[in-house]
Amino acid sequence: MAHNPPHDSVIDLVVGEVNPLLPPAWFLRVQSANTTDDSEPEQDVAVVRGPRGRYSASHPRPADIGLLIEVADTTLVNDRTFKGPLFARARIPIYWIVNIPEERVEIHTEPSGPDSSPGYRKLQICGKQDLASLVLDGQELAKIAVKKPVFGGGFLR
Repeated sequence: MAHNPPHDSVIDLVVGEVNPLLPPAWFLRVQSANTTDDSEPEQDVAVVRGPRGRYSASHPRPADIGLLIEVADTTLVNDRTFKGPLFARARIPIYWIVNIPEERVEIHTEPSGPDSSPGYRKLQICGKQDLASLVLDGQELAKIAVKKPVFGGGFLR
């Protein structure tokens, strides 16, 4: 797990942008595990069903997860080739990679579920001038600037 300053800073930016947009039934978990049928991966940010404290005896399962977000600086290949298929096999509905080196957000949707080569059927690339749609349970909640032009806000500075 890479914990360099750019990686940690972008996690903070993601949390700051996403958290205020969540409805009361959802909340963020940061650098915590979830449980799939065959693994317990730790992702940078997860949007999970509440209430808070619900996961004191077990980690969230795929049905509890609306969105997983990985911030990729030095881990980009692993986030695409290992974690993406892992999350698709578990049917995590939406998986974002906040790609620091390429200055974009990769939004993966329509997971295949368990099959011989699991993956996401759709990929949307949001560049520095684009807006990333925050979607939970199939409903768009907001659009978030990948890079805001003023004061360096957004996901990427």
